[in-house]
Amino acid sequence: MINKKFEGIYAVLVTPFKEDESLDEERLRAHADRVIEEGVDGVIVGGSTGEFASLSEEERKTLIKLVIEHVNGRVPVLAGGMAPSTKETIRWCKFAEDAGADGLMIVSPYYGAQTDEALYQHFKKVAESVNIPIMPYNNTDTSGNDLVPDIIIRLVKEGKVNYLKECVDTRRMQIIKEACGDKINIFTGVDDLIFQGFVLGAAGCVSGGANVVPRVVKKLYNLIVKENDIRAARELWYKYVPLAALFEAPKVWLPNIKAACEIVGDPVGRCRKPLLPVSEEKKKGIRNLLENLGAV
Repeated sequence: MINKKFEGIYAVLVTPFKEDESLDEERLRAHADRVIEEGVDGVIVGGSTGEFASLSEEERKTLIKLVIEHVNGRVPVLAGGMAPSTKETIRWCKFAEDAGADGLMIVSPYYGAQTDEALYQHFKKVAESVNIPIMPYNNTDTSGNDLVPDIIIRLVKEGKVNYLKECVDTRRMQIIKEACGDKINIFTGVDDLIFQGFVLGAAGCVSGGANVVPRVVKKLYNLIVKENDIRAARELWYKYVPLAALFEAPKVWLPNIKAACEIVGDPVGRCRKPLLPVSEEKKKGIRNLLENLGAV
């Protein structure tokens, strides 16, 4: 089933909107080009940062097809296959696979509370229903369900998955890595764990910040993973971490990311309501952090 190796910096793409909140397809193409040209190793379409939950079915399909076609093999494309039920998750995953996605990112079923066995059965069934890799995505805040290490370890040992996007903490990464070794490729799923994750041996990161400063996130990866220069990486990290915190700030992380994109010259529009844009005062603070990083 697993036929590609995903590693490095994966930008989970924002979805650009026009003033009337319709999709801005031209801007999306330009945005994807920029992050690829600035060094990301892959892109993810239809994730939480892409506001998938606020899109219609046709809009989600349009996004997936557009990004896959436009990227055209320059880097791997993972597509979000998220849905509250196993049946709908499989439907979305098959759609993305048929559209040419290289892999799938799937958050735990959301809204309804699930047992550990139910979560295991969900991901097992999805993995068995497609022929491309799936990356289970543990985001307890948005899904309301915790994909605990025992579930992932079981799925890995049965050969159902060998990727994980972990958003909770690095202790879990250590537990899973110790149990599964090279059979698992762990991606950090929040920007404020990137440094720790790579030091601990993460294969990559799923980064919202890579929409804004892909060169910076890629440099962190190169310094730690490729060059083993922890001292230089730490220096860069402490310049980036105040931005990383804003890009993970509860309730306002996505407006912060879109505001930062505008500041660096990549206007992707506002978020869909009910998400509100950041204030002008907040934009000044974001600009100061970007200037300190040398990004503007």
